[in-house]
Amino acid sequence: MDFNYESFLKTHRKKPIFDPDALPVQLTAEKRGIEKIIPHRDPLLFIDSLTGIDVENGKIAGRRTIPFSDPVFNGHFPEYPVYPGTFAVEMLGQISLCLFYFVTNNSEKIEEDAEPASVRATRILGSYFLQPIRPGDSLTLLAMQTEYDEFMARAVGQALVGGTVSCITAGEVYLL
Repeated sequence: MDFNYESFLKTHRKKPIFDPDALPVQLTAEKRGIEKIIPHRDPLLFIDSLTGIDVENGKIAGRRTIPFSDPVFNGHFPEYPVYPGTFAVEMLGQISLCLFYFVTNNSEKIEEDAEPASVRATRILGSYFLQPIRPGDSLTLLAMQTEYDEFMARAVGQALVGGTVSCITAGEVYLL
């Protein structure tokens, strides 16, 4: 049966897709560990840490604090700085890639010899932008795998600001 993305996204515009505190394994992976499992680097690495994982059910949680000094706010928008929605989608895609590493390796830790996943984004299945992300906001990032086979993976990601849903998106990657 196909996952109904439109219905799921609408249902979770006001509530988290899962409780990050209920994840069975707590993580303490910071940027150095994250860089081992996804190909992104500063200034386009949008995850500060990974905080929890549930490999069996395909769920992960992480954190990101939006720096006041981020140069994007100089142009988006000087009088009312708002983090771009496309960056929020990218951030959620990145935490979904982290989840992909753990699920693919059936592991709850980042190995010393870990390498970034070899994938290409193919499409955004849907997104809702519900509350602006502002300079200094501390985000809880959630991702949940919805489909996975030898050719592609799909996931839903969500950014919470103070427990309130800011953005929810669903996307797909092609496995190389």
